[in-house]
Amino acid sequence: MKAHEAIIRLLHDDGVDTVFTLMSEDTMAMMSRMESEWADQFRLIKTRHEQGAVAMADGYARTGDDIGVCLVGRGPAVSQTGNGLVTARKKGSNVLLVVPESPLSDGYDVKEFEQETYLQSTVGSVVSIRSHDTLVRDFREALRRVRVADGPLAVQIPWDILDGDMDVPASFETNADTVSGANTDTGVALPCGTVTPRPDLVSQAVDTYVESDAFQPPIILAGRGAVEANAKAELEELARRTSGLLATSLQGRNLFADHPYYLGFTGSWGTNVANEYASEANVVFAVGASLNPYTIDEGHVFGEETQVIHVDRDPVAIGRYADTTLGIQGDARETVRAINEELERRDIDREGELWSDQLAARLDETSPMNDETYPDVPETMDPRDLVRELNDLLPAAKKVVADGGHFTRWVLDGIQTPPEDFTFTLDFASIGLGLPVGIGTAVASEDKPCVTVCGDAGFMMSMQELETAIRNDVSMTIIVMNDSSLNSEYHSLDVAGNDPEVALVPAPDIADVAESLGAEGHTVRSRADLTAIADRLGAEPDGQLVVDCKLNHHVRHRSKV
Repeated sequence: MKAHEAIIRLLHDDGVDTVFTLMSEDTMAMMSRMESEWADQFRLIKTRHEQGAVAMADGYARTGDDIGVCLVGRGPAVSQTGNGLVTARKKGSNVLLVVPESPLSDGYDVKEFEQETYLQSTVGSVVSIRSHDTLVRDFREALRRVRVADGPLAVQIPWDILDGDMDVPASFETNADTVSGANTDTGVALPCGTVTPRPDLVSQAVDTYVESDAFQPPIILAGRGAVEANAKAELEELARRTSGLLATSLQGRNLFADHPYYLGFTGSWGTNVANEYASEANVVFAVGASLNPYTIDEGHVFGEETQVIHVDRDPVAIGRYADTTLGIQGDARETVRAINEELERRDIDREGELWSDQLAARLDETSPMNDETYPDVPETMDPRDLVRELNDLLPAAKKVVADGGHFTRWVLDGIQTPPEDFTFTLDFASIGLGLPVGIGTAVASEDKPCVTVCGDAGFMMSMQELETAIRNDVSMTIIVMNDSSLNSEYHSLDVAGNDPEVALVPAPDIADVAESLGAEGHTVRSRADLTAIADRLGAEPDGQLVVDCKLNHHVRHRSKV
């Protein structure tokens, strides 16, 4: 068989049924085979740009239980994917990139460049397969690694190896059932259990709490690791026993949205009330949160006397960005459960002692958005009003993907979703990934509609992928928060005393662009315009709904620019 046929079989045997791709001369034979002979087993999502393919695979992997598989060509094709690959790497997304490299038999290839170095600097992990003898073994191992969350990972194969003839190895059939989460040598399932905390460190954590100010509520700060460990109930029990206040990092946002003593998320984009109480706390239990400079506002969130108990599965993450009093390696759920058990063993239960109706009322009444006034721009909306209205009009159960830009902060403040239903694409601070990540999310999300929110600049970077969604019947709602500017730069220039007008870049009529491609487009300039399409916004999309929301570019978020 051809080597690319072996790879198709390996993908199929592993349960992969969706591949995001853009054809190149070195992938066309493999794609032709997949479409002509495996059409019932694979859905090929053919994109308009290689970065779109990677970003869609990333969104797909983040949303569902499957890995995201992407197939792009060598040289200039893979070089287009850099921002998407780095974003997937910083997220730790389970993406498998399959990419040819220059033929071994060719002395000169116009598309040759330092591809392996490039991949190592972007995706991070690279497996190079340069022999038919090792192809099945090495590709199967790459699949296994991504399945057990060792992604993203790139597999590169010389073009002449990929399209060359190979013998079918005896191991092809016998090992087919050992890929997902199993050791390819023994067939024994790999341990994927929890990391149990050391009992002495759990005891030290309780000692630290007991020795702190009895009249100052501790802060329980949960991050993405707490969300992924399903530690919500244990963290709320810790808050109850200690009369503590609940907060999150940005990527744990809204984990405790239904709790009366949830402060919001901390950090440079965080809520004022969360930062206020965190700075006054004597003890912070930081669970599954990296405590990166955004979460702790470059050290300003915690007070000088704050004692930080940092819990994380990864020992390297503990204390990486913030000074900690005590570090505990452990699964978020199991570690907090152990702390609660130690509190119970010591008969410590301070339920409600530091909670008050006044604080609960304050939290209930406090909006994260500022109430400052700004110069009017005719025929535009205030972004604060827009997100409040959208939060009421969009389906209650939905997946939300946010692209990057100044507008993202309004989305974080105003459009409410559980953390597991929200995708933040700014891991690399790159704009323009929101639309393709949203398409991948919509492909993977079968139970909830997908809403992608973009800025006008980011949408214009990747709007060609709207046609990909249309051609592949991917239903989704796309909100474009259009202030006809590079708004982060606009406000940064303004604050620095420079002329901000250089950051104004008029956008075309995006609703017309969407209509020309085959989507349903609407323009919103007022609340009345939103009301007029309320039924469309509230319904599960059947097709692609694009809403171009014209916004006042003067309005600035409360956070530092």
